[in-house]
Amino acid sequence: MNTFLIFVVRLILGLVFGIFLIRMFRPEWGIYHGIATGLVLVALAYGMALFRKKKQK
Repeated sequence: MNTFLIFVVRLILGLVFGIFLIRMFRPEWGIYHGIATGLVLVALAYGMALFRKKKQK
């Protein structure tokens, strides 16, 4: 798969899960907190992939 397509899929899934998590655990928080959580999830996914690649070398 194309790397841009992988990024888009990760971004969409991260945003959906971030919004879902915030709505489930903190319903009084707004949608922007969910978006921020989703972006953090995507950043963590790329960070873990980078860490795993460094560790294999």
